[in-house]
Amino acid sequence: MTEEDFPIITALDLGSSLVKVVIGRLVGEYEIEIIGTGVYPSSGIKNGSVVNIETTTKSIIEAFGDAELMAGTEVGAVVVNVSGKSVYGFNEKGIIAVTNRERIVTEMDIMRVVEAAQSVHVPGDQQVIHVLTKEFKVDDQVNIKDPIGMTGVRLEAEVHIVSCGNTALNNIDRCVEQSGLMQVDRVLSSLASSEAILTTGEKDLGTAVVDIGAGICDIIVYVDGGIAFTSVIPFGGFHITSDLSIGLKTTIETAEVLKKRYGHTNVDAIDPTEKIEIPSISGRPSRSLFRQELVEIMEPRVREILEMIDHELVRSGFKSYLAGGVILTGGTSLLSGIERLAEEVFQLSVSRAKPAGLSGLTDKVSSPEYATAIGLIKYSSKIQNLEQRNIHSNSDKDSWMKKVRRWMENNL
Repeated sequence: MTEEDFPIITALDLGSSLVKVVIGRLVGEYEIEIIGTGVYPSSGIKNGSVVNIETTTKSIIEAFGDAELMAGTEVGAVVVNVSGKSVYGFNEKGIIAVTNRERIVTEMDIMRVVEAAQSVHVPGDQQVIHVLTKEFKVDDQVNIKDPIGMTGVRLEAEVHIVSCGNTALNNIDRCVEQSGLMQVDRVLSSLASSEAILTTGEKDLGTAVVDIGAGICDIIVYVDGGIAFTSVIPFGGFHITSDLSIGLKTTIETAEVLKKRYGHTNVDAIDPTEKIEIPSISGRPSRSLFRQELVEIMEPRVREILEMIDHELVRSGFKSYLAGGVILTGGTSLLSGIERLAEEVFQLSVSRAKPAGLSGLTDKVSSPEYATAIGLIKYSSKIQNLEQRNIHSNSDKDSWMKKVRRWMENNL
């Protein structure tokens, strides 16, 4: 196959500190070739939600300009992440009778039972963005992942539904549209991150992925291969930086640099004699302090964020099922010592992960910070060729079957 046979997929990661654009193509079953990247500060996004259309649009345009220049091509269609405080996930069940004469479960039965599961009332200010299957049951047979072709009289489905506030989604749509782009899909940030770093075995084993970004923590829990829980916590790396800025009486920008350069999550791991320098501000002379003083400010906030995450894991009801432990990703997961502190808080095994299965410009994206962007590409590539997304049939039956096929590719 030539390069032209592989469709280009462009990911737009709207983060609370940076807007990231990654242009790539799937060149194998598990490999993505990265051909362009762009990054720009995102002052118009707070806690994962757009709060300023104009500045966010500018960030998108700037990031896209750099990515397209690097890739040597123009792109117009993008896959966008969704996160923020208005995201809500919950589990539901649906039951239908298998009505065909042979009592064989078909694709149409799958769609019927899933629609029955999602018939629950969703508030008018929310919009469903994902309906993800956990498992199916055919009569008394349980834990079925793909029931098509099985024989029975009753089909049950357990699904995880994710909705997001209409205002948040509309703001994203406006930013993408004003940037001259076409949005072809929205994907929950935690779902994208898990696609970038989790294996099928880890999903089957029972694993939680926690993406700790600048403004939010995105949490997703897999049990028996299916999504059992999702949540968003409106705290992240920026809150650590803010504490440092106040505690050290320095600017946010300087505090961020100090956090990345000297930060740690365990005071006892720091040499008590080690000193660091805080750069001068507004003509005032630079000053030095013990590194332990910086870590003494950081550790309580990091612990607090991890305790919030642990609270969500407990609230999910699935913490005891996490034989695969917790996998951290996102920019804040790069803090030294965070894995050890997380193990202490969660009482589970904890590791840090970054996107795998990459080629091309891997030096640009081989970091936990890019898990969401890479996952957007992987998730989108599983559905279908982007060029076919906007083909709409005039036949109601064809449209229905196209909906069935796309959902099946997306969820089974």
